[in-house]
Amino acid sequence: MKLRGKLGIATLVVCSFVMGLMTSLITMRSMYVRRNVRDAGSIEDSTPRGRPGIADYSFTSVSILCWVMTSPDNLFKRAIHVTQTWGPRCNKTIYVTDETPDRPFPGWVLTVPVAHGRTGLWQKTRAAFTYIYDHYYDQFDWFVKVDDDTYLIVDNLRYFLSTKRTTDPVYYGHHLKLPSETIDIDLHFSSGGAGYVLGKEALSRFMSVAFDEKICPENVTLAMSAEDAMLGYCLSQKGVRIGESRDSLGRERFVLFQMDHFIYGFIGDWLPKYIVNNFTTGMDCCSDYLISMHYIKPYSMYTMDFLTHHFQLSSRSKDHYYRVGGSDIPV
Repeated sequence: MKLRGKLGIATLVVCSFVMGLMTSLITMRSMYVRRNVRDAGSIEDSTPRGRPGIADYSFTSVSILCWVMTSPDNLFKRAIHVTQTWGPRCNKTIYVTDETPDRPFPGWVLTVPVAHGRTGLWQKTRAAFTYIYDHYYDQFDWFVKVDDDTYLIVDNLRYFLSTKRTTDPVYYGHHLKLPSETIDIDLHFSSGGAGYVLGKEALSRFMSVAFDEKICPENVTLAMSAEDAMLGYCLSQKGVRIGESRDSLGRERFVLFQMDHFIYGFIGDWLPKYIVNNFTTGMDCCSDYLISMHYIKPYSMYTMDFLTHHFQLSSRSKDHYYRVGGSDIPV
């Protein structure tokens, strides 16, 4: 009995310690997010260490509007972390949801009156592009749609688009196709999770058929289950093709999953049925000039931001300094 009593007390102490530790970690994480969430208007683009690169010079010459597909449930769970990482690097970033947030959000929120949940994704996509076309078509060259768990390397996207013409009937992303057993037509599209990019001509052609029920029917299974495939179908009806977005070595720039899934080969059984271009796993899975990754956890957004915009290898540069207040100071 005495031994049981001691074990019971020990167990209680350990449980209390673990619960206390978890509470502390949760509290610290909450404090971190609250401390680091700033007004979107005050956020400046991160300045990498080292000399300015092509992205610094092309911010205005390659103008990009990004819109982030989110929801009332995920606006403050996922999308808020985009505002603190890659979001401000687009020329303009819009967060599209279907309910007005109940508290201030540090980003530009567009609320569209569509059905909540997955069945409303096509209506949300169509409504977002309609608003963007009506208000921003003349102000930007390229229009990018991503999910709220996508990490976008905007510098590399600008570099990629700097050699493309926004007047061509083409859009870019990770090229997929629907398996023949799911649909009786040869339907190719760009993955919505990895993000897709429309130029002015592609967006204009989409808007010419977006509400044409004979060409882009709203109440079909495809529209209610796969907004990216539905967009691909509508664009194909107007002669908009999927452009080549892989690098010169045939490696993907827009990645469907987290990087470690492709590196270790955790890609699932479904992907080979949808994939168009051959791909490999391991360290050569993806382009060195990666543009996007999908299924990124909120805390990993900050890790990716550090690795892409702060981390430096001393062997790759002769300029070892920090840029602070317009001055260079030694590392």
